[in-house]
Amino acid sequence: MKIPTYYDRGGIAIYNCDNLELLREHPSESINLIYCDILYNTGKVFSDYNDNLGNSRDAVENWYRPRIAEMKRVLTKNGSIFIHCNWRLDSYMRILMDEIFGANCFRNRIYRQHSKERGFFSNFDSQVDIILYYSKDPEDFVFVEQKTENYNIVPLFENGILEGRNQVMYLDNVRPIDLSSRGKHWLVTPEQFAKMARLGEVRIIDGFPYRYSKVKPVGNLWNEPDMLDDYSRTDLAEAYDTPKPLAIIRRIFKTCCLPGDVVADFFLGGGSTAVVAKELGLKGVFCDINPSACKVTVEKLGKMEKTE
Repeated sequence: MKIPTYYDRGGIAIYNCDNLELLREHPSESINLIYCDILYNTGKVFSDYNDNLGNSRDAVENWYRPRIAEMKRVLTKNGSIFIHCNWRLDSYMRILMDEIFGANCFRNRIYRQHSKERGFFSNFDSQVDIILYYSKDPEDFVFVEQKTENYNIVPLFENGILEGRNQVMYLDNVRPIDLSSRGKHWLVTPEQFAKMARLGEVRIIDGFPYRYSKVKPVGNLWNEPDMLDDYSRTDLAEAYDTPKPLAIIRRIFKTCCLPGDVVADFFLGGGSTAVVAKELGLKGVFCDINPSACKVTVEKLGKMEKTE
């Protein structure tokens, strides 16, 4: 049975249903990127949902396994997935996703600072969420370098000899660079180095290669001010209890999507993913079992249309 859409306009489709039902109905290899801010299993009861899945290990095995398996199926061959969770589930989710996607498809664990210090008096305050990043294929995936207005110089090497990263590379097909002879290894592949050299981005300083360009590498600790939660943890949010900052979604979509790509979020919540998809001109499939999440998201999209 085809699930009816709650909203369908301008390439953005929203469904109010169980995400597993929608996933099982969705065509294979039809979505380029999935971002899901999943249930954290905090045990808390919010005004619009119950975040209690019971034992975390059982929740991941019984509740998340079929959903993650379907998410892999609907991803395109070069697709990527980002699962946003916290310490209660991230270890179990990492094991599950290694099994379903393959450990070689693990790309990174991103740490997103969500708040400043709070009143924890018998433990270290928990201030970060976890975003698990996997690609469907370990070699074929989208990763768009982000540029700034200023030039940056970054090393193309690191200490220690590492198998597979000890090739002798040549600058201008003449000057050999043998990092392993000096106890270093490459941070880039021969193909990446050759492209940088063709663009005139390679600088040799004290015999070591650096990249000089407007590309600014982004680490896996996301703690800039716009990454922090923009709602108070002691007061309810304006429209939904725990909306994620748009800056998180923008960074992910801009880095791992191409123009016209289809993105998806099967835990829509406050609608940040749908808002950013519309803002960036991407197509999107969004779902939440809670009708208030769909309602809030449609209201946000409507406000965007009024200002266009």
